Amino acid sequence: MRIIIALGGNALLPKGAKGTAAEQLDYAKKAIAQLEPILKSNEVVLTHGNGPQVGNLLIQQNATGEVAKMPLDVLDAMTQGEIGYFIASAISMTGLHSATLITRVVVDPKDPAFRNPTKPIGPFYEKPLTSAMKMDAGRGYRLYVASPEPLKIREHDAISALLERNFVVIAVGGGGIPIKNNGEGLEAVIDKDRATSLLASQIKGDLLIFVTSVDSVYLDFGKRSEKPISRMSVAQAQMHIKAKHFSEGSMKPKVESSLAFLRNGGKRVVICSIEDIREAMEGNAGTTMVP
Repeated sequence: MRIIIALGGNALLPKGAKGTAAEQLDYAKKAIAQLEPILKSNEVVLTHGNGPQVGNLLIQQNATGEVAKMPLDVLDAMTQGEIGYFIASAISMTGLHSATLITRVVVDPKDPAFRNPTKPIGPFYEKPLTSAMKMDAGRGYRLYVASPEPLKIREHDAISALLERNFVVIAVGGGGIPIKNNGEGLEAVIDKDRATSLLASQIKGDLLIFVTSVDSVYLDFGKRSEKPISRMSVAQAQMHIKAKHFSEGSMKPKVESSLAFLRNGGKRVVICSIEDIREAMEGNAGTTMVP
């Protein structure tokens, strides 16, 4: 079976962790230990976020004028290599072969997102350092950047070729590097869930799994009336989105990305915690979404 697994940020670098190399490798080992049986019996692509890591790079850039500052698309590439290296190192300990692919994602340079940057990234500051910084929910100033819709995973054919040669592929890190059709980079970030869904469709995946910090999708999450959903159809998911059951910054993008995959011919989506992933694949944990 061809499986695409999106690893949430907490699976690789939980909140509160400093992000040292030793920490990141240790968390990667723990994640891969949970996934090892799946990796050994399926064709698997692993995608991941890069929020903490790209934030750290921004802090480093703002702390000195000694070195040239890199644009956001280059920082995306740097974190893909960094995180991919830790995951690949952890996979090597299982005896499997892996390949970390620096992945570019085509977006429309005229996407409305470039006129209205809404995605906060990086650390909080007491005062804005640039005009691109805005107050984020009263917590401090952050850099706001564009988050355009992904249109095509440029390296999707290379990913398929590696899967056919029995490599575990690490790709679309942090949502991928946004580029124009001609390959020119753009300063933006792409939602990793939407990019993962697009990749799953392009390589004709059988199963898409979103690993999250919660054990399933919930109605009324965080309220006294919260209720886990074990199984959800496309029609039911659309109804729950319309009723605003899923928050913009966490579960809504995952559900919408799941819908996109299912509409494009995908067979099944699972949303679960990494601890429950094997049971969730059997339908005994997490949330399963079907057409």
